[in-house]
Amino acid sequence: MDPERPFARLLKAFVESLLLLSLKGSLRGVYLKGHLPQGPVVLAMNHHSFFDGHLVWLLGRLAGRPTSLLVAEENLKAFPVLALAGALPAGRVREALRRLGRGAWVGVFPEGEMRYPGPLGPLRRGAAWLGQRAGVPLLPVAARVVLRGFEHPEAFLLVGSPLPPEGDLPGALGELLAELDGLLAGTHPRAVPEGFREVLRGRRSLEERVRPWVEALRR
Repeated sequence: MDPERPFARLLKAFVESLLLLSLKGSLRGVYLKGHLPQGPVVLAMNHHSFFDGHLVWLLGRLAGRPTSLLVAEENLKAFPVLALAGALPAGRVREALRRLGRGAWVGVFPEGEMRYPGPLGPLRRGAAWLGQRAGVPLLPVAARVVLRGFEHPEAFLLVGSPLPPEGDLPGALGELLAELDGLLAGTHPRAVPEGFREVLRGRRSLEERVRPWVEALRR
Protein backbone atom coordinates (compact mmCIF):
# COMPACT_ATOMS: atom_id res chain seq x y z
CA MET A 1 0.00 0.00 0.00
CA ASP A 2 1.37 3.42 -0.98
CA PRO A 3 1.92 5.28 2.34
CA GLU A 4 1.15 8.60 0.63
CA ARG A 5 -2.34 7.63 -0.43
CA PRO A 6 -5.11 9.27 1.63
CA PHE A 7 -6.50 5.94 2.84
CA ALA A 8 -3.04 4.77 3.92
CA ARG A 9 -2.47 7.99 5.87
CA LEU A 10 -5.88 7.65 7.51
CA LEU A 11 -5.21 4.03 8.44
CA LYS A 12 -1.81 4.92 9.88
CA ALA A 13 -3.36 7.68 12.01
CA PHE A 14 -6.00 5.22 13.25
CA VAL A 15 -3.39 2.60 14.18
CA GLU A 16 -1.26 5.17 15.97
CA SER A 17 -4.28 6.31 17.97
CA LEU A 18 -4.74 2.67 19.02
CA LEU A 19 -1.10 2.47 20.14
CA LEU A 20 -1.59 5.60 22.21
CA LEU A 21 -4.78 4.23 23.75
CA SER A 22 -3.00 0.97 24.55
CA LEU A 23 -0.27 2.81 26.46
CA LYS A 24 -2.73 5.06 28.28
CA GLY A 25 -5.07 2.21 29.10
CA SER A 26 -2.44 -0.27 30.27
CA LEU A 27 0.21 1.82 32.03
CA ARG A 28 -0.02 4.30 34.85
CA GLY A 29 2.35 6.56 32.96
CA VAL A 30 5.50 6.87 30.88
CA TYR A 31 8.44 8.76 32.39
CA LEU A 32 11.46 10.07 30.50
CA LYS A 33 14.89 11.31 31.50
CA GLY A 34 17.32 12.71 28.95
CA HIS A 35 17.14 14.64 25.70
CA LEU A 36 15.87 13.42 22.34
CA PRO A 37 17.99 14.56 19.37
CA GLN A 38 16.40 16.15 16.34
CA GLY A 39 18.28 14.43 13.52
CA PRO A 40 18.06 10.86 12.22
CA VAL A 41 19.36 8.15 14.58
CA VAL A 42 19.43 4.42 15.05
CA LEU A 43 17.61 4.03 18.36
CA ALA A 44 18.98 1.04 20.29
CA MET A 45 16.89 -0.11 23.27
CA ASN A 46 16.91 -3.15 25.55
CA HIS A 47 13.90 -5.44 25.18
CA HIS A 48 12.03 -7.05 28.07
CA SER A 49 8.35 -6.16 27.80
CA PHE A 50 5.33 -6.28 25.52
CA PHE A 51 5.23 -2.47 25.45
CA ASP A 52 8.76 -1.88 24.13
CA GLY A 53 7.65 -1.46 20.52
CA HIS A 54 4.96 0.99 21.63
CA LEU A 55 7.59 2.95 23.56
CA VAL A 56 9.93 3.22 20.56
CA TRP A 57 7.02 4.63 18.59
CA LEU A 58 6.22 7.06 21.43
CA LEU A 59 9.82 8.33 21.57
CA GLY A 60 9.70 9.11 17.86
CA ARG A 61 6.40 10.88 18.34
CA LEU A 62 7.83 12.98 21.18
CA ALA A 63 10.81 13.93 18.99
CA GLY A 64 8.56 14.72 16.03
CA ARG A 65 10.31 12.12 13.85
CA PRO A 66 8.80 9.37 11.68
CA THR A 67 10.02 6.17 13.31
CA SER A 68 10.35 2.61 12.09
CA LEU A 69 11.15 -0.43 14.21
CA LEU A 70 13.02 -3.43 12.86
CA VAL A 71 11.38 -6.55 14.26
CA ALA A 72 11.59 -10.28 13.65
CA GLU A 73 9.28 -11.52 10.91
CA GLU A 74 7.49 -13.87 13.33
CA ASN A 75 6.74 -11.01 15.70
CA LEU A 76 5.43 -8.87 12.88
CA LYS A 77 3.07 -11.69 11.94
CA ALA A 78 1.95 -11.98 15.56
CA PHE A 79 1.44 -8.20 15.88
CA PRO A 80 0.61 -6.95 12.35
CA VAL A 81 -0.65 -3.67 13.77
CA LEU A 82 3.01 -2.64 14.18
CA ALA A 83 3.54 -2.77 10.41
CA LEU A 84 0.80 -0.20 9.94
CA ALA A 85 2.65 2.07 12.38
CA GLY A 86 5.93 1.84 10.44
CA ALA A 87 7.55 -1.39 11.68
CA LEU A 88 9.76 -3.28 9.22
CA PRO A 89 10.81 -6.93 9.01
CA ALA A 90 14.38 -7.23 10.27
CA GLY A 91 15.59 -8.33 6.83
CA ARG A 92 14.52 -5.11 5.08
CA VAL A 93 17.72 -3.23 5.87
CA ARG A 94 17.78 -1.39 2.53
CA GLU A 95 14.41 0.16 3.29
CA ALA A 96 15.65 1.02 6.80
CA LEU A 97 18.66 2.78 5.24
CA ARG A 98 16.40 4.68 2.85
CA ARG A 99 14.27 5.89 5.75
CA LEU A 100 17.34 6.99 7.71
CA GLY A 101 18.47 8.86 4.60
CA ARG A 102 15.15 10.71 4.58
CA GLY A 103 15.70 11.84 8.18
CA ALA A 104 13.60 9.23 9.97
CA TRP A 105 14.51 7.23 13.07
CA VAL A 106 14.99 3.48 12.95
CA GLY A 107 14.64 1.54 16.21
CA VAL A 108 16.26 -1.80 16.94
CA PHE A 109 16.41 -4.19 19.88
CA PRO A 110 20.11 -5.12 19.64
CA GLU A 111 19.78 -8.02 22.10
CA GLY A 112 17.85 -9.72 19.31
CA GLU A 113 15.19 -11.18 21.60
CA MET A 114 12.91 -10.38 24.51
CA ARG A 115 14.83 -11.11 27.70
CA TYR A 116 14.03 -11.40 31.39
CA PRO A 117 14.33 -7.91 33.00
CA GLY A 118 17.89 -8.27 34.28
CA PRO A 119 21.29 -7.09 33.07
CA LEU A 120 21.78 -6.28 29.40
CA GLY A 121 22.36 -9.34 27.24
CA PRO A 122 24.92 -9.73 24.42
CA LEU A 123 24.29 -7.31 21.56
CA ARG A 124 24.21 -8.04 17.85
CA ARG A 125 25.97 -5.65 15.48
CA GLY A 126 22.94 -4.63 13.43
CA ALA A 127 22.54 -1.21 15.05
CA ALA A 128 26.20 -0.29 14.51
CA TRP A 129 26.06 -1.56 10.91
CA LEU A 130 23.00 0.56 10.13
CA GLY A 131 24.59 3.61 11.72
CA GLN A 132 27.80 3.16 9.74
CA ARG A 133 26.06 2.60 6.43
CA ALA A 134 23.65 5.52 6.92
CA GLY A 135 26.20 7.82 8.54
CA VAL A 136 23.96 8.55 11.54
CA PRO A 137 24.60 8.25 15.30
CA LEU A 138 23.33 5.58 17.64
CA LEU A 139 20.94 6.60 20.43
CA PRO A 140 21.09 4.22 23.42
CA VAL A 141 17.87 4.07 25.48
CA ALA A 142 17.36 2.00 28.62
CA ALA A 143 13.77 0.94 29.30
CA ARG A 144 11.96 -0.64 32.21
CA VAL A 145 8.24 -1.41 32.50
CA VAL A 146 7.69 -2.20 36.17
CA LEU A 147 4.86 -2.75 38.62
CA ARG A 148 5.77 -0.76 41.73
CA GLY A 149 3.50 0.90 44.28
CA PHE A 150 0.42 1.36 42.13
CA GLU A 151 -2.24 -0.77 40.48
CA HIS A 152 -0.82 -0.45 36.97
CA PRO A 153 2.78 -0.75 35.71
CA GLU A 154 4.88 2.27 34.84
CA ALA A 155 7.38 2.73 32.01
CA PHE A 156 10.70 4.49 32.57
CA LEU A 157 12.95 5.54 29.69
CA LEU A 158 16.52 6.75 30.27
CA VAL A 159 17.98 8.34 27.13
CA GLY A 160 21.75 8.41 26.72
CA SER A 161 23.99 10.65 24.64
CA PRO A 162 24.22 9.88 20.92
CA LEU A 163 27.21 7.73 19.97
CA PRO A 164 29.17 7.50 16.73
CA PRO A 165 28.41 4.25 14.91
CA GLU A 166 31.80 2.85 15.94
CA GLY A 167 31.18 3.79 19.59
CA ASP A 168 30.84 1.37 22.50
CA LEU A 169 27.11 0.65 22.35
CA PRO A 170 27.23 -2.40 24.67
CA GLY A 171 29.07 -0.37 27.30
CA ALA A 172 26.86 2.71 26.98
CA LEU A 173 23.55 0.83 26.98
CA GLY A 174 24.68 -1.50 29.77
CA GLU A 175 25.64 1.47 31.95
CA LEU A 176 22.32 3.21 31.25
CA LEU A 177 20.35 0.12 32.18
CA ALA A 178 22.33 -0.36 35.39
CA GLU A 179 21.80 3.33 36.23
CA LEU A 180 18.07 3.05 35.61
CA ASP A 181 17.77 -0.08 37.76
CA GLY A 182 19.73 1.66 40.52
CA LEU A 183 17.46 4.72 40.40
CA LEU A 184 14.34 2.57 40.60
CA ALA A 185 15.74 0.46 43.43
CA GLY A 186 16.69 3.57 45.40
CA THR A 187 13.36 5.38 44.97
CA HIS A 188 10.20 4.91 47.01
CA PRO A 189 7.81 2.76 44.90
CA ARG A 190 5.19 5.50 44.91
CA ALA A 191 7.63 8.25 43.89
CA VAL A 192 9.12 9.16 40.51
CA PRO A 193 12.93 8.84 40.39
CA GLU A 194 14.80 12.15 40.36
CA GLY A 195 15.18 13.76 36.96
CA PHE A 196 12.32 11.90 35.26
CA ARG A 197 9.32 13.73 33.83
CA GLU A 198 5.94 12.32 32.92
CA VAL A 199 5.51 12.35 29.14
CA LEU A 200 2.33 10.27 29.02
CA ARG A 201 -0.33 10.05 31.71
CA GLY A 202 -2.15 6.75 31.94
CA ARG A 203 -4.54 4.97 34.31
CA ARG A 204 -4.67 5.92 37.95
CA SER A 205 -5.00 3.30 40.67
CA LEU A 206 -8.37 2.73 42.33
CA GLU A 207 -7.30 4.49 45.53
CA GLU A 208 -6.08 7.49 43.51
CA ARG A 209 -9.44 7.76 41.77
CA VAL A 210 -11.40 7.37 45.01
CA ARG A 211 -9.24 9.63 47.18
CA PRO A 212 -10.79 12.96 46.02
CA TRP A 213 -14.24 11.67 46.94
CA VAL A 214 -13.06 10.48 50.36
CA GLU A 215 -11.36 13.82 51.04
CA ALA A 216 -14.49 15.70 49.95
CA LEU A 217 -16.59 13.68 52.38
CA ARG A 218 -14.19 14.46 55.22
CA ARG A 219 -14.53 18.22 54.76
